[in-house]
Amino acid sequence: MIIVDTHCDTLMALAEPDNRFTNGRPAHITPERLREGGVTLQVCALFAGPSGPKGQGKDAPHEQAAAQLKALPMLLTDGLTQVDSPFEALEGNPHVMLSIEGGEIIGDSLDTLRRYRRLGIRLFALTWNNENLLAHPHCADGHKGLKPFGWDVVSELARLGIAADVSHLGEGGFWDLIFHAEKPPMASHSCCRKLCNHTRNLTDDQIRALIDVGGWIGVNFYASFLSESGEADLDTLIRHIAHIGELGGILNVGFGSDFDGIDTPPKELEHPGKLPALLQALLRHGFSKEEVEGIAGNNFLRYMKQFEEGYHG
Repeated sequence: MIIVDTHCDTLMALAEPDNRFTNGRPAHITPERLREGGVTLQVCALFAGPSGPKGQGKDAPHEQAAAQLKALPMLLTDGLTQVDSPFEALEGNPHVMLSIEGGEIIGDSLDTLRRYRRLGIRLFALTWNNENLLAHPHCADGHKGLKPFGWDVVSELARLGIAADVSHLGEGGFWDLIFHAEKPPMASHSCCRKLCNHTRNLTDDQIRALIDVGGWIGVNFYASFLSESGEADLDTLIRHIAHIGELGGILNVGFGSDFDGIDTPPKELEHPGKLPALLQALLRHGFSKEEVEGIAGNNFLRYMKQFEEGYHG
């Protein structure tokens, strides 16, 4: 079975072990655990850092990304390899693909975006939790749409074969992408607001819109996004997957764990080595084998097919 996870912050954890997300604990994701869980493709984010565009020195977004790229070889051990395309990730061994979380990493330069594409970036979250030159985040002025440079970036993303990621993006920017972007966006690590009322989660209208345009949603494993009590188990996570399915998105949903960017994963799913338990739980909840294979990875591959044509470096 192809298993894909579209978001983790492991490179940040490796580059800065004492960061405020991991607080010195060992990384959730290791080559051994990816292999134990049968993960085929792990997408690792280059994170802009919590300081956003105002960061200086080592906290500047481009310096944060550079440090995380420097840490990448620490993960690419024990047979793990980096791929430029999700279709290069063959079943039977874990592979790594890169994304960007926070468009401030590229500053005001499309040339910098192109350089990151040459480094293997295939998903691009326009914002983290800070306003930047592209757009506004979910947590501040989220009703405002994309900025002029944001539109330039979105156009270039389509040309480069990079998926625009709406996780962390404000609703104004989200709807701009739904109605006007050349390629359908995706949410690499988001949950359902109907089940947990948090601005990081997607409303039913947003979920339906992503489904209608052929987008994709990776359900986040963070307990605080899964449940308003801050406690979650496999059943809690599956309720979010099932809710997206009930809205018509059984072919548009998958996993976006957020491992190493969260401090409270669901019980029984503390690291990727436990993913087989989630797959078995999905079957017990009545999902068919074909549906589980789609959720595990095939749905994401189907979504990414549209980004495989045109750009050749």
